[in-house]
Amino acid sequence: MKKIVIQTNDPYGENGTDNDRKFVVFCTNLFTFSLIAHVLLIPVFSFLGNPLILTLDLAAAALDLFCLALNRKGYVRIASFLWVLELSVLSSSCVLVFGWQQGHYYYLFSLIPIVFFARWPGVLRIAVSLVLFGDTLFLYDYTHSHAPVTPLMPFMATSMHLINVAINFIGLGYASYFYRAHSEQLQQQLLRKANTDDLTGIHNRRSFECRAQVQLEQTDHQNECALIYFDLDHFKRINDSYGHAAGDRALKMVANACRRVLRKEDLFARIGGEEFAVFLAHTSRDEAISIAERLRMQIESCCLTFQDGKRFFLSASIGLASPRLNEKRLDHLMANSDLALYQAKRDGRNRVVSFI
Repeated sequence: MKKIVIQTNDPYGENGTDNDRKFVVFCTNLFTFSLIAHVLLIPVFSFLGNPLILTLDLAAAALDLFCLALNRKGYVRIASFLWVLELSVLSSSCVLVFGWQQGHYYYLFSLIPIVFFARWPGVLRIAVSLVLFGDTLFLYDYTHSHAPVTPLMPFMATSMHLINVAINFIGLGYASYFYRAHSEQLQQQLLRKANTDDLTGIHNRRSFECRAQVQLEQTDHQNECALIYFDLDHFKRINDSYGHAAGDRALKMVANACRRVLRKEDLFARIGGEEFAVFLAHTSRDEAISIAERLRMQIESCCLTFQDGKRFFLSASIGLASPRLNEKRLDHLMANSDLALYQAKRDGRNRVVSFI
């Protein structure tokens, strides 16, 4: 029991995981819906004339408020556990008092996905699920061998059954919608992470090669394209003299500077430590050379300034290549761009060399 009282650290802040924060929001909405339902059921249970059920419903409404307060303070696990216990006791009592036909046992079924959504230890989830299953079997057996404590008129029995169906439908519908939206959002985040360089926010090598290959295959000899390869000159000197944090600053600065030059349709990626690539679709040879030169000048204007007043001006060696007629192999195009890049380094760096 001790484990479920663990507080989620600052569920709305930076310390809690994204799943923790999602579950806090989920519980807040669920507890609020439960509170509204229990308040609306007060006149219904009062009319049915059983004081025990009315008292339990009032207690459930009060416990919903308590769970909301616990949830807000970060005690998400204990709040969700108390809420499941509350709903189990109330629904089981209603089955014992009014009988099986009104559908109060539906809540025991509906709690199963909630239990497995909860941020509880796995053993506790399984144990609670087994208890709910055993409770359902007991209620079924008991109500089929004992008369209801408070029999209901046919109209009230039907109305109560419809109310329970509606509440469970809404609750499960909300849970399904919430976690589907959460899973889709998580899928999109994972997809972005898989295709994005974490440091610079541009495409990584895997994403670049996949997209560039597709664009290359769609290019014909009348619809030219080009590939730019470049890396930063003397980048190792930055890391050795000022540390890797300075190197990271330089990479971010260069990525942001290049974005100002490149067009929206251009594929821009970091493919290695200080190496970058740009695939220019629907671009003539003259346009590609012009873009490469503008990139060189933009990078040349970047300067790192350090606390000791020292400054480090950046520059890049750039290689440019375009595919031969009917060439559809990206690796061949990348190899030619790489050769042009190393020729730029041999020629003195901070220049553009093209194999066009």
